[in-house]
Amino acid sequence: MISSYFSVSKSDEGRTPDSWFSPGRFAALLALLLFAMFPDVILGQRVFFYRDFQLFAYPWAYHHRESFWRGEIPLWNPLSNCGLPFLAQWNTMTLYPLSLLYLLFPLSWSLGVFCLLHLFLGGLGMYHLTWRWTGNRWAAALAGVVFAFNGLTLNSLTWTNNIAALGWMPWVIQLGEQALREGRKRLIPVALIGALQMLTGAPEVIFLTWCLLAALWLCAFWAKAAAPGKLVARFAVLVLLVAGLAAAQLLPFLDLLIHSQRDPNFGAALWPMPLWGVANFFVPLFFSFPWAQGVFFQYDQYWTSSYYVGIGTVTLAAMACARIRQPRIVVLALVLGLSLALAMGEKALLYGWFKQAFPFLGVMRYPVKFVVLAVFILPLLAALAAAEFSRSKPEPGARRNRRLAVFALAVLSAMAAILWFARFRPLYPPPYNQWPATLQSGWTRALFLVAFVGGLSVLPRVTRDRTHNLLRLGLLLLVWLDVFTHAPRQNPTLQPWVCDPITDSRQWSRPPGFGASRAMPSPAAELELHTSPLPDPAEDYLRKRLGLYCNCNLIEGLPKVNGVFSLHLREAEQVSQLLYGTTNRFLPRLMDFLGVSQFTAPGKVMDWNARTNFMPLISSGQQPVFASEQDCLRALQSDDFNPRQTVYLPLEAKGVVQLTNPAPLQILRKEIRTQKLSVEIEGSTPALLVVAQSFYHPWRAYVNGQPVRLWRANHAFQALEVPAGRHEVKLVYHDTGFLLGGVISLVTLLGSLTVWAKRSRKRI
Repeated sequence: MISSYFSVSKSDEGRTPDSWFSPGRFAALLALLLFAMFPDVILGQRVFFYRDFQLFAYPWAYHHRESFWRGEIPLWNPLSNCGLPFLAQWNTMTLYPLSLLYLLFPLSWSLGVFCLLHLFLGGLGMYHLTWRWTGNRWAAALAGVVFAFNGLTLNSLTWTNNIAALGWMPWVIQLGEQALREGRKRLIPVALIGALQMLTGAPEVIFLTWCLLAALWLCAFWAKAAAPGKLVARFAVLVLLVAGLAAAQLLPFLDLLIHSQRDPNFGAALWPMPLWGVANFFVPLFFSFPWAQGVFFQYDQYWTSSYYVGIGTVTLAAMACARIRQPRIVVLALVLGLSLALAMGEKALLYGWFKQAFPFLGVMRYPVKFVVLAVFILPLLAALAAAEFSRSKPEPGARRNRRLAVFALAVLSAMAAILWFARFRPLYPPPYNQWPATLQSGWTRALFLVAFVGGLSVLPRVTRDRTHNLLRLGLLLLVWLDVFTHAPRQNPTLQPWVCDPITDSRQWSRPPGFGASRAMPSPAAELELHTSPLPDPAEDYLRKRLGLYCNCNLIEGLPKVNGVFSLHLREAEQVSQLLYGTTNRFLPRLMDFLGVSQFTAPGKVMDWNARTNFMPLISSGQQPVFASEQDCLRALQSDDFNPRQTVYLPLEAKGVVQLTNPAPLQILRKEIRTQKLSVEIEGSTPALLVVAQSFYHPWRAYVNGQPVRLWRANHAFQALEVPAGRHEVKLVYHDTGFLLGGVISLVTLLGSLTVWAKRSRKRI
């Protein structure tokens, strides 16, 4: 039983037609297909820009790159949200080793190539995983092409962290399953690969990867692949090794998560796969419409523009589930069904039950992300069916082709039914009801299915090796072309100049500057930029850049009061909601305290009006008022709030901070850096030094080198008490979690490499 579970068929060894699809040839084919799909990006003539690539991925990478060349580790980002952690965000990939590619080379070229290299890595990993499972190189090549080129992975080029995590996913699964069988000698390689995926910073993809690995681990129990005690020990050691290797990233992330706005009750499950969403595996444009810049999305689901894997892939996967009786296929089929049900969110009930059983799922906003498992499993199932098809003897060939024809007819019937619903039961009228596009999507996929099934049925009758190889290669190209043409281009591109800094072209009457003042886009401008994209993508991106929308300010190096990150400091986000909760709210006193020197002009999104009453980053002389969190938030919204005269401190500071008639401090010298503030002050009475920077516990305050208590001021900012006289005050960002995690990661890495080297010498 053990050998049957883990064995690899040797049918492709020697000079057989299947052996032509070697790893080297497949890698070359994958590279050619990538170049055929994205020649402009690879040659540096165009850049990705669509959606989150322009608003998240590129600005984060730009900020990371600027910090790198200044010789800084970007632990803290002072330019967004009045300051917030950067490295701890995790998805900024600050500690991911392969980020060196875009740190060292021109960003407008290297960031797109970085994404495509991980697409290549994922396809190659799926090839090796499937070859190990099937022993059939052509089936492995089929799975590799499908995983590298499907609607979900192509959409994931929008997010550098997601595509990087997907690129490592098949390698973690392959090496993890090997570690179950071979034990200690395989644990260290898979731990290293698992740590690389962990450092990509895509929590959901990483979580789903390990869920699938856990399912295969249970399958190993079922198949009695090893003694139960050994299987438990190996899995536990593997988890500990990966956690240890990635501790430098995980500890700051977990610390930030605890202090962030996200918890099990963070928010409703947004953008689930519709209940009819499975139909898009058959007709990719079913109930879809062109959104910004003509890219199609499902109704009410905007996380991914597609998860189509090819109609031939779906047909073969259905055959595998129905015809092949293996423990691994049963497990994959169960996980496939579960992932689709969970992707549908609370409407399918199962997600709600799982969320009650596992409350941590509440931090995942988009249930549709569970479809990642389906997109990973479908190529595997299709390859298993293709390998079984290839192993059939000539005698039952007619029966085998009849079975294939039956499945193909069933799929064609399902496609016809889906098209009927699209025509006669539309959910929305035009322009959202795109019946001509849906019809074209359906009948062209039907042609691809007929061509694929026809080629597959002819394949066993071909006896000449060269013709056999050409036919198999043609089938691979057919699968790639099916995905390539299933929808309008998911990844539109622009000329590289749109990524250049444009600060010099903006006429600021009083420009915001680091440590001096901030900009604040108006709530109305934010809403306009979010909901009304321009038809021309270059103009739209420049408008967002000039309006400092989302995280575009990082490219300009301009500080502002808001920004969009996965994790925000809880109290700072509550203050941000005061400013951005509605489009008609205006809180000038709070804006003064935050140092807002530029505010979007009324009725505009790119033009700015200067403000003259803003306060400096560091102020003093305020009388402390001790208040609860709720009272403080109410006071910040009041017309009576005067940040020059009053500062709100938490109730716990009462009795510790005792000031009467404090006078403003004289600032003799100040030096403001990204992660350190140094001020020389002088005052005749004790006073509070108030800093309009987000409060977070790694910030430490010192007066004349002695540590003092840093208080939460005005609900989300900083203040410290300074005695009378002349003093040097320093605020230093000291992330203990990062330092401790770095030590753990280094010790784990050195220990793992030492053990690996010793075992390698023993084998020699």
